[in-house]
Amino acid sequence: MINALNSISSAISGSSGVDTLGSTSSASAAGLAGGLMGTTPGMPAAPSFSAVMADMATDTISSLKNAESLSLDGIRGKADTRQVVDAVMSADQTLQTAIAIRDKVVTAYLEIARMAI
Repeated sequence: MINALNSISSAISGSSGVDTLGSTSSASAAGLAGGLMGTTPGMPAAPSFSAVMADMATDTISSLKNAESLSLDGIRGKADTRQVVDAVMSADQTLQTAIAIRDKVVTAYLEIARMAI
């Protein structure tokens, strides 16, 4: 499961430097979006969608790994039961959030795919 999330994270972040909009840098995509949306000069540009999704996947992976390591420490008697339960519940909530976001993205994609050209 964690390996699958790692592969998704690496696929989303894209090691080639080309984002999903086809531009060669996220700064140019943010500049284009800023020109269209009229952002205020001097304000930081919003992160790209792929960067947000990659950060979410990374956070989910770290939460799952933390819960797994605390669970093993609990089995060994090195961690308090409360710490283990808190970590597992946090990982469960994080995973459920990631699944819900994935479902929303898939639903949006299917809606776009059904649109008439």
